[in-house]
Amino acid sequence: MSAFGQLQTLKFKVMAMKFRQYDVVKLKKLLAPTVNSYDEFNSRRPLVGDVATIIEVYEEPPGYELECSDQNGNTVWLIAFRPEDIELELVP
Repeated sequence: MSAFGQLQTLKFKVMAMKFRQYDVVKLKKLLAPTVNSYDEFNSRRPLVGDVATIIEVYEEPPGYELECSDQNGNTVWLIAFRPEDIELELVP
């Protein structure tokens, strides 16, 4: 791939990543199944309607690390998603 093609691909990926670190988001859709991984960071799977904080934004491969907490601040789940696996909505 030419340098121009690589630049265009990178530009598309950056444009597709419309959320930033520490944004608070709501899960509108889960477009890929999540794994049942119950441990100290995951007491249940993510559900549509969950509100989470973007802990990290990854560029390569692109993705988001999201943390959902309960009303006491305890982590309910902490999972990395690819942008194509979820649909998010910014919480004002």
